[in-house]
Amino acid sequence: MSELSSGAGRGPLPEVRTDPDELLTGRELRTLTARAVRARADAGPGEVVVDVAYAVVSALLAVGMVAGAANVVRGVLLADPGADADVVLSASTVRALVTCAFLAVVLAAAARLGPLGVGSAGARWWLPAPSGRGGLLSPSYARALLAGAGLGALGGAAIALGTAAGVVDAARAALAVGVVAVLLVVVAGLVQPHARATARLARWADVAVAVVPVAGVALVLRGGADVTATLPPLVVLVLGAVAAGLAVWWWTRRERLGAPVLRAQGSVLDHVGGAVLSLDVRELGRAFARAGGAQRRVRRAASLRVVRGPATAVVAADLVLLRRSPTSLAHLAGLAALLVVVHQVPALASGFGAFVVLVAAGLRAAHLGAEGARTADLVPVLDALVPVGARVGRLARVVTPALTAVVCLGLGVVPLALGTGDARWLVLAGLCGVVQGAAAVRSAYRTPPDWSAPLLATPAGGIPTGAAAAFRVGPDVALLGSVPLGVALLVGSAGWGTLVAQALAAAVALAVVSHVRSR
Repeated sequence: MSELSSGAGRGPLPEVRTDPDELLTGRELRTLTARAVRARADAGPGEVVVDVAYAVVSALLAVGMVAGAANVVRGVLLADPGADADVVLSASTVRALVTCAFLAVVLAAAARLGPLGVGSAGARWWLPAPSGRGGLLSPSYARALLAGAGLGALGGAAIALGTAAGVVDAARAALAVGVVAVLLVVVAGLVQPHARATARLARWADVAVAVVPVAGVALVLRGGADVTATLPPLVVLVLGAVAAGLAVWWWTRRERLGAPVLRAQGSVLDHVGGAVLSLDVRELGRAFARAGGAQRRVRRAASLRVVRGPATAVVAADLVLLRRSPTSLAHLAGLAALLVVVHQVPALASGFGAFVVLVAAGLRAAHLGAEGARTADLVPVLDALVPVGARVGRLARVVTPALTAVVCLGLGVVPLALGTGDARWLVLAGLCGVVQGAAAVRSAYRTPPDWSAPLLATPAGGIPTGAAAAFRVGPDVALLGSVPLGVALLVGSAGWGTLVAQALAAAVALAVVSHVRSR
C-alpha cells in the first residue's frame, strides 16, 4: 500500500471504467423495484382482481356522477326564462365559454403538477442510479397522455350534455376536447424542464380562466352572438396530427428533464396528495401556489405614504401583496364578470340560485385578498412583530379581503340594481362583502384538523369528522352572515329591515373573527 501511495518509479493509476453491460436501464430498474414490492406485498391473484374491480367500479361511479351533474345543469339552463327575462347568450355560446375555461384549467393543472415525474421516492432512489432517465419516465409519459385524453373527453362530453347538446354532438365534443387537452398536456411537458417558462405558462393559463367570463360580459354588452363550440372534423384532424407530432418530439426530449425539476415535482405531488387525503382545501391551495415554479421579480418598491400606524401598515402590506399578484387580480376581474354573466341563466338570476352564486363568488373573492392572513397563519412571527393587539390585528387583516369581496359582489348586483331601480342592493352587497372578508380571515386562521376524532361511516368509506369540522370554519360565517341577502333575493326587494339585519350580521362576523383564544 505504501508503494502505491508513494508512486515512486511508477506511472499513473489505471483509469477505472464501468462495464456498460452491467448497468441497469431505467426499465430494468423499475422492473426490479416492482418485483421487490410484489415479493413483500403478499398480494395474491384474488387481491389483484379485487383491486381491478374496485378501480373499474370507481371509474363507473365517477362517470355516473358527472352525467348526473350534467343533467342537473342541463335542467337549470333549459329552465323557462319567462316573459320578462332578457337572455342574450345561447346555449351554444355558453358551451363554448365553459369549454375554453375547462381547457385553461387543464393547462394550468398540467403546468403546475408536471406531466413527467417519478415521485418523491423515485427521486431519492432512482435518480442517483447510473441508469437512463428515459426509461424511468416512460410510465408517467403514458399516464399523462391517457389522463389528458380521458379527462378532456369526459369534460367535453359533460359540458356538451349540460348545455343542451345531443348525444352525437356530445361525442364530437368529447373527441375534440380530448385532442386539445392532449395537445395542452404535451405543451406543458415540453416546457417542464424550464422553471421560469413553466411558471409563466401557469400564470397565462390562470389569466385565461379569468378572461372567459370577461368575454361573456363583452358578448352580453354586444347584444349576444351565437358562438359555435363545434370544431370542424378537418380542424380536429389537424390538431390531432400536431399533438401526435409534438408527443413524439416530447418522447425524444424526456432525457433532458433535470433532477431538481423532478424532485420539486415529487414534493408538490406529495403536498397535493396529503391535502386531498386530509380534506384540507387551504393546504391544497398552498400546494398549487408553490407549484408555479419561479416567481416574478419585483422591480419597484411600493409606496407606503398612507401608513399612519401599525394597523394601517398591515392593511397596506396586504394591499401590496394583492397588487403584486397579477393572477389574483385577473381572477377577481373574472369573478366579477362571472356574476354579470350568470344573469343570463334564469335559475341563477334571482332567488336561491343567485344566493348560492353570490356567496360562493364573494367568498372566493375574499380568499383572493386574504393571502396576507394565510401567510401570517403559516408564519406567526409576522403578526407577533406588529405592535398591536390580536383583535386589532385580525380586524386589520379583514380590510383587504372585505374590499375584494365588496368589489366583486357590488359589480355582481349591478344588474339587479339597474333592473329594479333600487340602489340599496349595492349597500346590501357591500355589507355582505364585509361578512365574506371576515369569513376568509377566519378560514385562514383556523386550527389544523383533529385526527384523533372518530370516523364517520358512509357508503363511500370512513370520513374523518375532525377534518370535516375544520373545513366548516369560515364557510359557516359566510353562509349564516349572508342570510339577509338570501332573504332579499327570495323576496325580490332590498328593504330597510334587510339592510339593518345585514349590518348586524356584518358586526357579528367581525366580532367572531376578532375573537382570539388565549393559549
